[in-house]
Amino acid sequence: MVRVENITYYISAQKKIEQFTYDMASHSLTLIVGNNGAGKSTLLKLMAGILTPECGQIFQTEKVSYVPDSSENYFKGVTPLFYFNFLRSEFRIEKNFFNSRLVELMRNFNFSERLMTSEMGSLSLGEKKKVMLIGAFLNDPQLYLMDEPTSGLDQESLSNLLQEIEKERQKDKKFIIISHEHAELFQQVDEMIQL
Repeated sequence: MVRVENITYYISAQKKIEQFTYDMASHSLTLIVGNNGAGKSTLLKLMAGILTPECGQIFQTEKVSYVPDSSENYFKGVTPLFYFNFLRSEFRIEKNFFNSRLVELMRNFNFSERLMTSEMGSLSLGEKKKVMLIGAFLNDPQLYLMDEPTSGLDQESLSNLLQEIEKERQKDKKFIIISHEHAELFQQVDEMIQL
């Protein structure tokens, strides 16, 4: 699934991650915890292929969805509708499945249809997070990489997120999640990585 072998990554000539090794083969939910600045988000970006390690290797054998921390501005000038349609086209998601799943996820995350044509930059932290989560679940990957997926969510959306994660785990999907706000909410964690 995902295997990391002795990766090292530098930021501004300082080692952020040093000789890190991890194998997810037998785990379905891994939680990454640690202090701010410990390298949690950097590690997830390395696993997602957004960053390249200075040395070491990362092996991925399955389709991956990455949910960034909502404070990152990956989608300036883009609307949720454009983003979701881009995902459908890019990952060749069957249209009927896409449409019904999108409606279901919008309902589950209390994401209003009126926001579909709003620019992402105008959305609140929680609304941006919902867009990223909906997009990840629409993509239907084998592995989810989620950076603080609970941040900015209202209580009902948080509860629905946990239910979605559990449903996906029942289908043998795997999760690597960074969370320090709500780490205690994730039940049946297979492994915890402390950075």
